[in-house]
Amino acid sequence: MMPDRLVLDTDIVIRLLKQQPQTVFRFIELLEAQTVFLLSPIVVAEIYAGAFLREHKEIETMFGFCKHISIDSATGRQAGHYAHRYRKAHQGISLEDYLLTASAQQNRCPLWTGNRKHYPMDDIVLFDPA
Repeated sequence: MMPDRLVLDTDIVIRLLKQQPQTVFRFIELLEAQTVFLLSPIVVAEIYAGAFLREHKEIETMFGFCKHISIDSATGRQAGHYAHRYRKAHQGISLEDYLLTASAQQNRCPLWTGNRKHYPMDDIVLFDPA
């Protein structure tokens, strides 16, 4: 079943920018099924933090396929609750990951990630492209 909306994790955007065939194929399949891809400002920042200037046009083209979402205080509050609950048992999870999880939860849609271990939260759905 194709989801109506998906929040994209940074690793998926990187795979798309690197044109990894399996990820690109799935992205196109989802796009044709009218899935809306939600892009957090966190992912935008992480992508630009690691990008060369010559890659910016390609990045903007990729971002054009996405709906940009905001982070508000409710998202921040939810991220803080996640961090408080999971940080001791799951030490490799960054604040960015907690914020991205909260964004998926606040937007009531799955998160497409290849880093499943960063998202142990039991109240979100992780998209499985298989």
